Amino acid sequence: MKSDFRPMFAMFTMVISCSVLTACGTPYYLVTSDFMTSDNREAPPEIVESQTYLSVIPNIKSLAVKAPEGCANETAAESSGEAVGQDVLLKTTCGIEMAELERALTKAGFQVISWKVLQNKVLKEEMTPQTASKELGAEVLFQINSLERSLVQTGQDARWERRFYESNDQGEQLDPASLPAKEGEQLILQIKEKESSLSQQERLSVTINASASLVETAETLWFYEWTHAETREEDTATHVLATCKDGECRETSAKSTEQSDEGRLVSGSSEAISKQKNVKDQQNALYHTLLRDVVTDLATSFKHES
Repeated sequence: MKSDFRPMFAMFTMVISCSVLTACGTPYYLVTSDFMTSDNREAPPEIVESQTYLSVIPNIKSLAVKAPEGCANETAAESSGEAVGQDVLLKTTCGIEMAELERALTKAGFQVISWKVLQNKVLKEEMTPQTASKELGAEVLFQINSLERSLVQTGQDARWERRFYESNDQGEQLDPASLPAKEGEQLILQIKEKESSLSQQERLSVTINASASLVETAETLWFYEWTHAETREEDTATHVLATCKDGECRETSAKSTEQSDEGRLVSGSSEAISKQKNVKDQQNALYHTLLRDVVTDLATSFKHES
């Protein structure tokens, strides 16, 4: 009499399947969510050039630079709705920002009369910036109307794209999954909790508003405005690993695949050391990068090289 091994083999196969895929009756599902934005391309600078500017710019050599006298209650970025004002940077003392501007204009090939020299002459001799600029030998008076450090909201036109996948206790993404409506709604609610914190991310930006006038006639001949924000190289993504049983789904943690310390051999180690002191330092470094981008573009745009 022959022994029939088929029932035993079938049971063995089922046990192996259960352990690899769904842990027999407690299936794992991975919910992925990608934040897709359509605002990655920022608007280019707004530049207005008069006919007078086009005719005189090839011969302009000397500029006088004037900083704002004060800060308006509503800044340019706020009034246009492009950004939420965080700090208005140029007040009575403009320091680093004005130095960056003068550096950029000088690098573009202009002779630049410092804003401090112009300001001192205006105050001590009680004359208009236009008259002071003329006496200092400037051909054009460069007026910085506003320079702002702002925050722009990510995802003005954005969407979350969610997908369901079969998974295992290690959180691996397996085949696409279709779930009953009740379970699907539970998983969507769980992923939404993580989405809410990511979709509120803001980007640091710098907005500059400037104009230039001909000293001889006081005619405003050039206008420039630009909001330049940090770029997001990748779209934001998040995920949730969950188990579902008897119509109830709950989030769970992926099982670690790391080898236990017992019996593990090591031959050394390395440790990264960050020289960034804190988040504020990183933001200041980013701000100065954006600032230099803006003033460099302003200076090269004003030079109008074809």
